[in-house]
Amino acid sequence: MKHIPWYLLAALAAGPAWSQEQKRPDPADPEVSVPPPAYRSAFDGYRPTGQDKRLSWREANDEAARVGGHIGILRDEAAREKQGRGGTK
Repeated sequence: MKHIPWYLLAALAAGPAWSQEQKRPDPADPEVSVPPPAYRSAFDGYRPTGQDKRLSWREANDEAARVGGHIGILRDEAAREKQGRGGTK
């Protein structure tokens, strides 16, 4: 038995597929029981960011002036990230 005929190999390969076939209920049948819809909130797993420290407007303005304006703040945050301290985010 040097060469196994291709139809025997096909029958062996298709055998498990036939055994897995299940009768599906008719979706138009109102008597068919279905699982209830699962509710999952969009906020599951939400973690608020929460700033460590809230600044007054005067402190925020002083900080912006110290680092050189809005672009300076971005540079300052990038420098903190490089040092591993993280930014204000």
